[in-house]
Amino acid sequence: MSTYWSLTKKIAACDVFDGRLEEFGIREHIVPDRTTDTHRCLTDGREYVWVQIDGGGFFWSVRGTSKILSTVADVFETDIVSEHQAQFWGFDTEEEWERWETEQAKEWAERNRNEFYMNVCAYVGGEANIIAPRTIWEIKAQIAKKLVEKDPAFLRPENKERLLVEIEAIYDRDHAVKIKLGPEDIAFAQMLATHEDDLPQA
Repeated sequence: MSTYWSLTKKIAACDVFDGRLEEFGIREHIVPDRTTDTHRCLTDGREYVWVQIDGGGFFWSVRGTSKILSTVADVFETDIVSEHQAQFWGFDTEEEWERWETEQAKEWAERNRNEFYMNVCAYVGGEANIIAPRTIWEIKAQIAKKLVEKDPAFLRPENKERLLVEIEAIYDRDHAVKIKLGPEDIAFAQMLATHEDDLPQA
């Protein structure tokens, strides 16, 4: 699987493709039906690197890594970062990136929760909704319907949290499948997740 790479300094695309890299054996390679203003290719005769250029006309990222990219970085005196590093996404530190991802996850979870609540209310009231058959949402909507049948007050806006908490509690009790892993299972999972480079070297 390829990795995207980026230069930490913005460089004008016209500078990258103005011919100055030819003294290093690197030139543009035109591919009919693929080369565009925002998708261009560099080659040294052996390797080919496709360059994505953002709307501002800047050198943005490269799929794959090679000596071509290293040469470009040296010529323009900049560093290279991969999509797995904070700087690729415009953050100064890993902590800032992690904080942003955490905030995004919280926002997504809250949006998903609100969407679920609105559709559950519609489901219980017999109105149009997007709850699909044989899904977890349908199971939870059926739980909500039974709760409301016993106590209509569950549908009052001020009882939103109470309804959602009760739905989750009943779902976890009656429908959730929970697997308990032993020490050997955990060790095996950690082994599968360990990258080859992280293993002890002889």
